[in-house]
Amino acid sequence: MSARILAIGLAAGALMAQSTATNSAVSGVVKDRATGQPLANYTVSTSINVTYVGDTVIQTRATKDVTSTTDSSGRYKLLDLPTGEHRIEARDAQRFGSSLTRHITTGGVDIEGVDFLVKLDGTIKGKVVDENKEPVPGMTISLVSREYYLGNVGYYVRGHGRTNDLGEYTLERVAAGHPYLILAEKREQRLPAFSEAPLDAKLRKRVPVRTYYPNSPEKESAEVVVLRPGERREGMDIEVKKSQSYCIEGSLTGPSGPEGLSFSIEPQQPGSGISSGGGSFSVAPGGPAGAEGKFRICDLYPGTYRLIAMERAASAGTQAPNFAAVPITISDQDQRNLKIPVSGGIPVEGEVVLDGAAPATPLTARINVQLMPLLRAPYASEVGSARSEIPGTFSFPAKLPDDYRVSAFIMTPGLYVKDITFADRSVLYEPLRLGSAMAGSGHLRVTVGQDGATLSVRVADKDGNPGADMHVLVLPADVRSEGVLAARIVQGQTDQTGQYTSTTLAPGKYYAVATEDLYDATVESIGRLWRSRNRFTEVDVAAGAAAQVKLEPVKLD
Repeated sequence: MSARILAIGLAAGALMAQSTATNSAVSGVVKDRATGQPLANYTVSTSINVTYVGDTVIQTRATKDVTSTTDSSGRYKLLDLPTGEHRIEARDAQRFGSSLTRHITTGGVDIEGVDFLVKLDGTIKGKVVDENKEPVPGMTISLVSREYYLGNVGYYVRGHGRTNDLGEYTLERVAAGHPYLILAEKREQRLPAFSEAPLDAKLRKRVPVRTYYPNSPEKESAEVVVLRPGERREGMDIEVKKSQSYCIEGSLTGPSGPEGLSFSIEPQQPGSGISSGGGSFSVAPGGPAGAEGKFRICDLYPGTYRLIAMERAASAGTQAPNFAAVPITISDQDQRNLKIPVSGGIPVEGEVVLDGAAPATPLTARINVQLMPLLRAPYASEVGSARSEIPGTFSFPAKLPDDYRVSAFIMTPGLYVKDITFADRSVLYEPLRLGSAMAGSGHLRVTVGQDGATLSVRVADKDGNPGADMHVLVLPADVRSEGVLAARIVQGQTDQTGQYTSTTLAPGKYYAVATEDLYDATVESIGRLWRSRNRFTEVDVAAGAAAQVKLEPVKLD
């Protein structure tokens, strides 16, 4: 018996050695792109035993991280990487800022010289003063990005700071080359149920309004700020404007009456929510409602707000809380006698259908459908995803009356999401707006195409040298606006040999380009792509095909 165990152990050891022998090491140097200086204490990492579907990473129980920290010479080395595609990320271990990613394909041979040229983040420092040039402490300072998301232009928060007792603020980890607005605003953490502000508006103190650098209450007339790599820009002072104070008052009611209710309120655009860059979420000012569900919120300036009412007791269980989200617009007067009922979740039913005839052999693939709230973080009791066979049905037990992003993922070659509709309206590239009045009026329908194709790209310069680490953009030729382009663009990155293969595409005509320039969802970046698209390489991707194209790197306008 012992001999048999020993034999098994030796065999397992031999197999392990053989497996290890086919694995690879990847090494290189992390440097400052502007100066060429090595960067120490950078974490370089990748994950193994994962599957990439576009920018989505599918993990398993076998997934594990492989990491290395750069030494004083900026050097790193990742060991024991199995054959296949890897996405290697370099990030400052001391500061949670932006990161840089390279795509590498391993095949049993060690790869050297995989260097990272990092555009260092910058820093912004300044002071917030009032109209009398006095410092204003306790102000929230935000970096705001103007970009496309779900087909529309919006304003999204990308970072926060706060003024100290002297009105001074510092914004760290400011991405270089990215256009930002800087916003100063007063955000209270907790509000009383019933404000004691005078009933007569003329007797109320003027309140600080949202103000953008250097002194604009309006986003459209604010000054855009762009930093150079590693720049520390000081003297970015903001003069906060003030406005007449207004109030809103009313009452909340729930299914069990007016007790146990709470409220929160925050200005919109920018506000909490997801975006193309991931999103930003902060606790909105609020508190418990008063007797009989009454509330009076003051110190509001003209603008658009989002008022959330919720039954606190319900959120502690396994069911979704009773909830209401109401847009409030303040112009030049108080709003009174608001009646806001909260209600429970809305069951959402759905079906997955195939475009075209069903295959002779039934599909074994499954699809994952997600509903993510756009303007808030999900509550712990919310169900955000559902799985279905293809074809098949799925359901969400209770979704709150709110705005959602709908997405679906398939990992089977040849299959792709052709459309998602709700009540016969496409929500594939638009927000889904659920309201209590819509209960039972429609269901989600996910249409899956079976004729998907791929596009393999080889990037090389005019001398035939491989274009490593190039950004590849694939644009559908039939888009008619910048917003739709931002929603439908497919992007990737070449490996060290200049190769890139797309995820599954719908058949059709595309424009393809390879460039060193970074692409993001900002209005400026999408505008460059829109203006340049006719100079890109036109590619016809046939149904079910594995199309190929060779590209030379270009500079975007």
